[in-house]
Amino acid sequence: MWTTIRHLRKLRSDRRGVSNVIVMVLSLVILVIIASNVILWSYHMNQLDWEKTQESMTIINLVNVNTTYSRWSTVKAEYQVNLGSHVSGSFINTQTIDGNWETFQEENNPLTYRLDFNGTFILDLTAYPLSLINTVEVQMRYRASDTLEKRYLKAYNWTSNAYSDGSFNNTFGHAPSGGWDYYAVNFTDKWQSYVRDDGIVVIKLHDEKNDAVRTTIEVDFLGVRIVTSGVAFTFKNNGSLTAHVVSLWIINSIIHNHYDVNVFINSGENETYLLSGVQLPSKPYFVKAITERGNIAVYSPN
Repeated sequence: MWTTIRHLRKLRSDRRGVSNVIVMVLSLVILVIIASNVILWSYHMNQLDWEKTQESMTIINLVNVNTTYSRWSTVKAEYQVNLGSHVSGSFINTQTIDGNWETFQEENNPLTYRLDFNGTFILDLTAYPLSLINTVEVQMRYRASDTLEKRYLKAYNWTSNAYSDGSFNNTFGHAPSGGWDYYAVNFTDKWQSYVRDDGIVVIKLHDEKNDAVRTTIEVDFLGVRIVTSGVAFTFKNNGSLTAHVVSLWIINSIIHNHYDVNVFINSGENETYLLSGVQLPSKPYFVKAITERGNIAVYSPN
């Protein structure tokens, strides 16, 4: 019996020893993990600090840009002919001014010859968000065989669900000369009614009225573009690393405006960035540019 008791006491003692060893091993593992994380964090922070010291970006110029334009948006599919007919060419021939055109003709209905067609355009709202648009412009280069009848550009009004030119800068149409003519309109400050939230604009061309002359229309170009204004920032990167500007501030005694931006300036190079839809305030003012690494460049023309 005593022998059995001694064995039980020995087993309990051995279990305590094993538990102590396990606790010590786990503690060492945890300490190693913590130490490794501290070392890695310290290295990472040192690396960031080093990169920050190597970055040297300045604003070397600042100027108001009164008017600037996006690239032309052209149709990516064939025009829809509502009255009249398509004769030759394709929508691709209307994407650039190059002497290649698409031809349409009024419907074959004596004394009531008519032509009406429309196309869909998509504005680049990634480069020019809706909040930065001043207006939208439409331009066409065309040639018409009948010079006695005007042509009209209209846009689909998403508010009234109808084609309209009531807010355009020109509602009088265009009288062709018989040669190649340019016809341009803009939506003035009522452009929001004609531009859908996803940037879609639908443009219609139609003739003036019923008449006895069957007209042929050749379209060399038809495009839509955004008109805006802004502030041009010119940055210089004097550092050894690429600088990434993420924020701009325009500040005076009245305003304190912040803008999120995404501008990369290669080492040793200059880069000009247009902040669209913005105008500089009255002096005195100053601007700040903040990089992703936390460096700040300040510019004041005062």
